[in-house]
Amino acid sequence: MANKTKILVIEDEQYIRENMQELLEAKGYSVRSAINGKQGVLEAIDFRPNLILCDIMMPKMDGFKVLEQVRQTSTIQSTPFIFLTAKIDKNDVRHGMEMGADDYITKPFTAKELVNSIEARLKRQEKLGIQYNKVKHELDTTVFSTYYHEFNTPLHGIVGGLNLLISAGKSFSEKQVHDLLVSILKSSIRLNHSLSNLMLYEEIKRAEIHPELESMFTNGQSGSFWHQKIKDELVTISKEIYNRPLDLEIEFTAPQELAISFEYLLRILIELTDNALKFSKAGLKVIVTGKKVNDVYVFTIADEGVGFALNNVEEINAFKQFNRKRFEQQGLGIGLYLTKQLAAFNHCQLQIQTAEEKGTTVTIKIPLLETL
Repeated sequence: MANKTKILVIEDEQYIRENMQELLEAKGYSVRSAINGKQGVLEAIDFRPNLILCDIMMPKMDGFKVLEQVRQTSTIQSTPFIFLTAKIDKNDVRHGMEMGADDYITKPFTAKELVNSIEARLKRQEKLGIQYNKVKHELDTTVFSTYYHEFNTPLHGIVGGLNLLISAGKSFSEKQVHDLLVSILKSSIRLNHSLSNLMLYEEIKRAEIHPELESMFTNGQSGSFWHQKIKDELVTISKEIYNRPLDLEIEFTAPQELAISFEYLLRILIELTDNALKFSKAGLKVIVTGKKVNDVYVFTIADEGVGFALNNVEEINAFKQFNRKRFEQQGLGIGLYLTKQLAAFNHCQLQIQTAEEKGTTVTIKIPLLETL
């Protein structure tokens, strides 16, 4: 009994819930059920199932909120999660995949369809577990296990979205397919961002140990047309990732060629703008400006978001997320650290003015190329 695969069914309709439980127990699974989302979350934490089946429309807490809570709870955050829904709505599909759902089963469904979907998810999870265990010992286990969900969540979105296109794509409208592809793209961008930051972190740590490697990060040039390229990138982030194109205002006055590579200038401004959007509400402005002041070009990124407690820039370290206990956050917690280190390598001045509930203003002063 103890070795049985455990499945949690969260469904408010008694007839469906009891039939599913009876069917799955007959197939040899250990099954628990919950009549609403709130109870479902509590059962998931206590039961630690191998897979969760969850209705979307439920009282007290809907399926999306259940998924959000599951993905934020370390003991169950990687549990395969299948939505049960009366119809596949394009907005539900997109929203669910972004949050980390693995699959959708449309009501009414047959016993065979239900069992096949469950077995497919469990096999995939078993395969991922085997692969993970093979490489786990080669990684910094403390960092990797702490931030595993940061890679796992977008992977769920990518794999789940592609599986939906393969298995049910013919039943989707052209608009639904487009929206699902956009969702997959967003998950891919998030995963790529995390991996890129982790790789840059490793490069910077090596340079800290071996100072001769610092030249990898210095003596760069921004080029003459950095302003338009960066503006396009920041607008894309506000539109595609946060759906807030009207909240972002950008103005670079009299752009100058700067004494920093375009790659690192872009990385710094993306990281700071992404943070401003992430930690402020839709409808509040995020303002990015740049102007020449004496022999430096001064960038300012200002938001009206949650802010955080910071006495000085030296408090910024790798894998440290401010206000982590108060606000559930995406990200590895190394973005500000990377910004600080890239600024230091390139003789830039970084200043942060922030206060909880009062927003954040980041100023970075970058030398002009002509002054060096």
